[in-house]
Amino acid sequence: KLLLGARMKIVHCSDLHLGKKVSGNREYMKKRYEDFFSSFENFIDKVEEINPDVCIIAGDLFDKREINPDILSKTENLFKRLRANVKKEIIAIEGNHDNSRFLEESWLEYLQKKGFLNVFYYTKNFEEENYLKIEDINFYPIGYPGFMIDEALTKISKKLNPTEKNIVIVHTGISGGENTLPGLVSTSILDLFKDKAIYVAGGHIHSFSTYPKEKPFFFVPGSLEFSNAQNENSDRKGFFLFDTDTLAYSFIETKHRTRIQKSFSYTDLLNIETEFENFVIDLNLTGEEILVVSMGVKNNDYINTEKLENIAENNGALKTHILIKNIFNINNKSNENSASLTISEIEKNLIDSWGIFEKDDFSNNFNTLKELFRSDDEDSFIELFDKILEGTENAN
Repeated sequence: KLLLGARMKIVHCSDLHLGKKVSGNREYMKKRYEDFFSSFENFIDKVEEINPDVCIIAGDLFDKREINPDILSKTENLFKRLRANVKKEIIAIEGNHDNSRFLEESWLEYLQKKGFLNVFYYTKNFEEENYLKIEDINFYPIGYPGFMIDEALTKISKKLNPTEKNIVIVHTGISGGENTLPGLVSTSILDLFKDKAIYVAGGHIHSFSTYPKEKPFFFVPGSLEFSNAQNENSDRKGFFLFDTDTLAYSFIETKHRTRIQKSFSYTDLLNIETEFENFVIDLNLTGEEILVVSMGVKNNDYINTEKLENIAENNGALKTHILIKNIFNINNKSNENSASLTISEIEKNLIDSWGIFEKDDFSNNFNTLKELFRSDDEDSFIELFDKILEGTENAN
């Protein structure tokens, strides 16, 4: 049974990715660069209305460990406003994007020295050093353990006194399904915190989620802005508001770049460009939307996706991503289900044809490498790549 104590309101956001630069034309790059600051600013507008006691930022405040003067200037100005509207503390942890090899190189450490926040990093002594008590709440900000996530959370779970109010902060989401990033946690490990933590603040995954379905204690708010628009599951962006007394929570949505997801099918390959243009015109785009189009391919047809993306952008899309659902066969094998093969399934079939030992592990790691490559997480990419090579050599 929890001891009664002071009541606090906590806001929890994650994955701000300030300073993120995407590829594209100059106008798109400029607008998307500003989007991440604008979404954080809108979060601060909401915080001003709530006036919480504590603000949690659960990793990836910056998109990269190296930042330029413009990123720093914008970030400082925004944190001045945020700091003025949080009564007690802003608690931040390092994520996989903004982690630094050396403390003196961390821009998060700079923000801490300026008095904007308290920042915590994952270290070998994290279970002893990463602790903060505010009123009657014990905060355990772990950081980003990466491949050590299970061990780190197991260690912390053993320290928690279930009669006290404990909040754990860690840069992780739930593994499984399409989530193949390193540093994700299984539900069996999260279950260690049932009846021990009133709130586990997560991050890393860019779509919001809670666990378990009934009476959740693990919360991932997702990113405030689309970081990978073609692959993120949810169109809802925002943060969690949590009451430490009633344990009530709510997800508060914030403004972000509009994403439109549509499916397109063509009837005549020779006339596909006209069909696609008419399809886009009917969407009545304003020039500010990111358009994500899922398209099935018939009979091994070749689709010039770049041409179709240009057509969409000439008809009101700020940026277009065309996701092809292939239906061709691998190695000319007959397969009655080939019409529903996804890119992931095609890759698994290709890997199978290479004759690699432990092909399932290799396939899963291959998906992870792609995610790391897309997110520019060079250190984790190299670490996993070396691990794959080592495993392949041992198998041979």
